[in-house]
Amino acid sequence: MSNWPDCVVSYFDLIGIREKIKLGNSEASLLMQNFHLLVRKSMFDAMPTHDNVYVWNDSALFLAFPRNNTDYEKIMRELNAIKPKLDGICRSYAICVKGQAMQESVCQYDSKAVGQPRFVFLKASSYAFANCFEIGKELKKLGMDWYVDRRIVDKIPTFPKNDRYDVAMLPTNRKRGVYVLKGQIWE
Repeated sequence: MSNWPDCVVSYFDLIGIREKIKLGNSEASLLMQNFHLLVRKSMFDAMPTHDNVYVWNDSALFLAFPRNNTDYEKIMRELNAIKPKLDGICRSYAICVKGQAMQESVCQYDSKAVGQPRFVFLKASSYAFANCFEIGKELKKLGMDWYVDRRIVDKIPTFPKNDRYDVAMLPTNRKRGVYVLKGQIWE
C-alpha cells in the first residue's frame, strides 16, 4: 500500500431527503437533480484540485489527490466554498477522510453502443470511503456540518480545531480523531 497515492475522499449527503420522498410528491427528485447539476457545474468551474466526483441519489463523493501538503488546504477550501451552495438546495453534511487510493483496476472499461460504461472503477480509497460511513454511524447524531479526519486537519495550520472525537477506522480498527464543526470552516 505504500506506493498507493494519498487522496482525500469527501462524502456529502443531503439531509431529510428520505422524509421528502415519503411525502409522495416530486420535491425530493427535483432536489436531487438540482444537487447533481450543481456538483457537476462546480467540478468544472470551481474545483481544480479535485480529480473526480461521483454522484448518486442524494450523495456525492469528491476525490482529490494532493500533490503536496499545501494542497490539503486548497482541497478543503474548495469543499468549504461548495457546501453553502449545496445547502441552498437542501441542507447537507460532509465527511472528509484521508486515504490511499488503490491502483486502478486492470479491467477494461466496457461500453454500450451509446458510450455509457458498464463497468466503472471508483478511484477513491475503499477504506477511506468505508470510513466515511463509520464516521457517519458514530457521529452523525451530533448534527454537525463537517466531520474531518485528523490526518487532514493536521496538514492545515488555519483549520479551526474545534471538538474532536475518536472513531475506530479501517483497516486496523484503531481509533483516529475526527474534528466536527458547525457552519463554515472558513468565512
